[in-house]
Amino acid sequence: MARLIITDVRKSSTIGDFDLLTAIIPDAKDHDEQCILTPTKKSCKGMLILESSIAERAIPDIGVRRGDQFLRIRANSGHGLVVGEELRFE
Repeated sequence: MARLIITDVRKSSTIGDFDLLTAIIPDAKDHDEQCILTPTKKSCKGMLILESSIAERAIPDIGVRRGDQFLRIRANSGHGLVVGEELRFE
């Protein structure tokens, strides 16, 4: 099972009517990256994963610590996700 925790939600300043979400994968060290990304991509309807990366440094503005695997996601407005929400994918 893959888990994502939303750490940041921002209104896109460049793309109309979309939000830019940041989510961390808290137990990424225990899983192969493709085992996490494949179910996540299939389950995130109306969302597009823009980036997946391991943070080389802390990015406190978006809730990412050094070493976290994080995703940057473009989501349709009205997605209803909030900071701190945990998503689980099987």
